[in-house]
Amino acid sequence: MKSFDRPFPQFIGNDGAKNQIAAYLQSGQFPHALLIEGPTGSGKKTLARLIAGAAVCENAEERPCGRCAGCRKAAENIHPDVEEFSGTGGERSFHIDTVRVLRHNAYILPNEAEKRVMILSNAHQMTPQAQNALLKILEEPPVHLLFILTCENRAQLLPTIRSRVTVLSLTGVSFEKAYPLLKEKLPEANEGDLRRTFTAFGGVIGPVLSGFADKGLSKALDLLPRMAKALLSPDDWELIALTGEIEKDKETVKEVLNGLHLLFRDALMLHYGSTATLSTAPDAARTLSAALSGTRLTALIKEVEGLQEDTRRNMNQALLLSRLVTRLRSAAIG
Repeated sequence: MKSFDRPFPQFIGNDGAKNQIAAYLQSGQFPHALLIEGPTGSGKKTLARLIAGAAVCENAEERPCGRCAGCRKAAENIHPDVEEFSGTGGERSFHIDTVRVLRHNAYILPNEAEKRVMILSNAHQMTPQAQNALLKILEEPPVHLLFILTCENRAQLLPTIRSRVTVLSLTGVSFEKAYPLLKEKLPEANEGDLRRTFTAFGGVIGPVLSGFADKGLSKALDLLPRMAKALLSPDDWELIALTGEIEKDKETVKEVLNGLHLLFRDALMLHYGSTATLSTAPDAARTLSAALSGTRLTALIKEVEGLQEDTRRNMNQALLLSRLVTRLRSAAIG
């Protein structure tokens, strides 16, 4: 079996992860369970489906070939040997009953392909009971079965699950690689706006596309300069009021934290003489750079990084926003 010299060319960036998959395909020794981790919008489900297509490809010389019936059915999400499971979308919404169903189906022999593939999307939403129920079949899987799990961060899963999977990590990509797709999907956006927005979200394509489509992005971008101003106000109430606007919007909170991280980074660079800015709120960055010391700006960056880690661990939203107010205000004004 051989792979493309440039595997999955339709999947932008993350060459390290793609080359790792290509090596498995070339050797014919695929792990029985993969975990694809990465931020929301990084393409975890897309890559999982591409890997599933390679697993059910009928071309023994080149997988995935993209031409055989197996590849075509996988691309259309109608292959009988590829199943997808997930929760209903909220925290702890992936229940043990779903795992019982997939455990039962796991022992059914493939209908058409050599492998049967089960994709478990957003595995970090599994309850502890569901993860424990999955553990046994991960330990002793049928030889015909390939599991592909996705999550934002492996730390969100039980250590016993992590120890039985092979991890592929996805990260942001360069703007140069992403720009053709962004321009195709967002033809009305100018390059400058796309570049700033793309950088604000750490090179992750999904939030940029979804933000322009559903106005969630404009909400986050509108909040950033207002939050910067609130950090310098005499009391906490202005910042508390702003967090109240996103109390029930988990994805926007993530976008705000990404934007704040870049904003504080820009302010620090400006403070020490740089003239370039990458954030979507350059005027706010200049205000912060003039008002705060380098020590305080560095502390703000560290606090945002801590809050980002809290989101990856699915911290309660109300507690997260409370921490945002107290920790950022403390870092800014003491």
